[in-house]
Order: sequence, then C-alpha cells, then structure tokens
Amino acid sequence: MQAQPAPFLFKADGSTTGVLLIHGFTGTTLELKPLGRHLHAAGWTVHAPLLKGHGVTPEEMGCTTWVDWFVSARDGYRLLREEGCELVVVVGLSMGGLLALKIAQHEPVAGIVTLCAPLKVRDPRLSLARYLQYMFPYAKRRGRKADHIEPHLYVYERTPLSCVVSLEELMHNVRYVLPRLKQPALIIQAVQDETVHPASGQMLYEQIGSADKELVLFEQSGHIITLDREQDRLHETVTQFIRRIESTTRSHPNT
Repeated sequence: MQAQPAPFLFKADGSTTGVLLIHGFTGTTLELKPLGRHLHAAGWTVHAPLLKGHGVTPEEMGCTTWVDWFVSARDGYRLLREEGCELVVVVGLSMGGLLALKIAQHEPVAGIVTLCAPLKVRDPRLSLARYLQYMFPYAKRRGRKADHIEPHLYVYERTPLSCVVSLEELMHNVRYVLPRLKQPALIIQAVQDETVHPASGQMLYEQIGSADKELVLFEQSGHIITLDREQDRLHETVTQFIRRIESTTRSHPNT
C-alpha cells in the first residue's frame, strides 16, 4: 500500500538553525524523509512542506501553478522562522531547487542547496507542452524508477500538461534572477540523471551570483538523488555545508 505523503517537522531542542526541504515536481515529502532524519540527527530543526497540488490527484494538481508551489515553500520557510530558527538553509530537490532559489530571492536565507535542479531537461517535448495542453490535457507517465527507489515514491500515472508549462515558466524565471543571488550555494548534480540534463549543474554554477559556491557531481546517482545509491555521501555533503554556514555566521554575525 502506497504511503500517504504529508508535511513533516522534526524539531531540535537547543538549536536556532533550521533546514527547509522542498520536494520536486509531482514529487512529495516521502523522497526527502531520509535526508530530513539525518539532518535532524545532526542537531537541526527540519521542515518539509507538501507543495499545493502534490500528493493528491492529477486533477487537483492541474488547478495549480508554480506560484502556488512557491507560496507553499515560502510558508514552510516562515514556519521555521516562527519555530525560532534564526538561520535557515534551504535545500531543494529538482524543481524544489528552483523554489529554493526563488525563496533566496525574497527571504533572508543563510545558504542554498540544490539537488538536480532543472535549468535544462532531457525531454525535448517540454517546450511543446504549451501547444499540446489544449489537445492532450495529461501526459502519461513513462517508465519506472530503479527498484530501490520506486517503492518509496507517491506516483502520478499522468501529469497535467498545464503544470508542465508552469514548470517551464519557473525555469525561465529562475534563470533571470540567478545573477542577483549572493548567498552561499552548494550545487549538487547527479551524472546519471535521467530527467534533468547533467549540464544543468554547471549552468547553475556559472550563472548564480554567489561568490561562495561549489558544484559537486555524484557519478553513480540518478534524478531522485535523495533515495539513490550515494545517499550516505549526499547526507554528509549537505551536513558539512550547513555546519560551515553555521560556523561562518557565528564568526561574522553581521555579514
């Protein structure tokens, strides 16, 4: 039986650092649970909101746009601030990475982590969605993920093309704002990514305005990097980045 996705909040006593985890397009918080548990064990309050239209039905998702998804993510950021988190690091998987970058445009965040964020996708049909959506409202799912990933997903067997169009609009929007972002950034890209073109990582690294930025490639992982074979390395890489952000902020509290 498929698990029902829901937001999660793991509170950490004695810490004023929060980590916002944002899932991807048609994804859910289930894909972020292992990373969330690890970061909570490291001593931080961790929150993953469920984006509007996700974890429900394709019909409900079809009534949403990237603006709705952004509002859900930003509400998650504000919840962490209400919980007393003075320092917030935003971590986003796939489209969640784009939303993390948008939050950094509008809210004070201490650091940004993107996981397989799409500036360029493998499927050339993406640009046709805006024309096809009126004839074919939904696109059927193509293929399954690897056996060690598929059971952990909440799957939509069809995706509203109107939402695909909105995703493309978000991609263009984020490209425009990248040079203005100055927060420390950790850009992680899976080399075996079957959805996002691996060149996205390098593009993001080159275009973001951050002086403190790093691109890390995961050679053995696919798109759902949070559930893939290099999961332990991912956990440690993100953990070390957040620890460095904490240390730098404490050393230079007014910068």
